[in-house]
Amino acid sequence: MGFTCTAQQSEQQITVTVTGDVDLAAYPALEAEAGVWGGAGTDVVLDCSEVTFMDSMGLRVLVQIWQAVTEAGHSMTLADPSTPVMRVLELAGVGQLFGYADPISGRTSLP
Repeated sequence: MGFTCTAQQSEQQITVTVTGDVDLAAYPALEAEAGVWGGAGTDVVLDCSEVTFMDSMGLRVLVQIWQAVTEAGHSMTLADPSTPVMRVLELAGVGQLFGYADPISGRTSLP
């Protein structure tokens, strides 16, 4: 499945929807996009529910975004991360860095 990334900004946050394979091929595009919304000075909600594959390069971008957002005093939340996303986060031992949101209820759980 091809990679796509779309962002919507509101006053309080940027909601980014990522779909498809987040891998070495998608890394340059995701990194470029992340540079824009990761440094926007607001909270970031990353909808990963439609990510079908993620490798270490996708993980690298997630951690880079998390660092930029949290260093600026904001939060990064993963909304409904897919099984491939959760698997990579768990294998790398970094899942506790992120807050998680249930897309149905909107409830957020922060680390």
